[in-house]
Amino acid sequence: MQVRYEKVGRTGKNRFTGEEREPIDKAYYICQTYNRLGKDACTSHKVEARDLYNLVLKDIQELAAMALKDVESFYQRISSRMERRYLADASEMEKERERLEARNREIDDMFLNLYTDKAKGILSEQRFVKLTAAMEREQEENQKQLKELTLSLRRSNEQESDVRTFIREIRQYATIQELDEGILNRLISRILVGEVKKVGGEKFQEIKIIYNFVGEIPAVTE
Repeated sequence: MQVRYEKVGRTGKNRFTGEEREPIDKAYYICQTYNRLGKDACTSHKVEARDLYNLVLKDIQELAAMALKDVESFYQRISSRMERRYLADASEMEKERERLEARNREIDDMFLNLYTDKAKGILSEQRFVKLTAAMEREQEENQKQLKELTLSLRRSNEQESDVRTFIREIRQYATIQELDEGILNRLISRILVGEVKKVGGEKFQEIKIIYNFVGEIPAVTE
């Protein structure tokens, strides 16, 4: 999303209250992909800066209040959702890890066969070099993926620590009345803004707040 401001000349006062409007009340966020590539790439969805600010502030306040009221219940609420997600992810990652390891063992066997064929004169030197180079590249790529999978699997096992860390962080903000850059950086990874849709004649817009350590908490933010 890209920040934009109202055109010069628009009134600086709230038309309902007559009060001077702050800069945030004149700003909005609009899809940068749409602006750059047009409607074939994305929709022209946007959100008013003040509306987004209020939504994020309210969500943080509610989460902090829940964490203060009953920390263990709040922990179970978040960790149970994360556990379901991580278990599914971990299962797929484990299958991929086993596949890559099996493929690497298979390539090792193929190397031995190629050396044997070369020694017997069945395979030319040029062909041998070409085939072994391709297999070495594949093994290197597999090793890279295995390393990434190992880190991801280890990450899934750190779930409890992540939830506890998030709870320690969020509890500090139960009484906040305004947001600043420090709070946003400590708590939030990113915010996803969806397009406005009509349901039953009413307009709805999905905003997803992705928190550091725990991701989205849909039961609270929807």
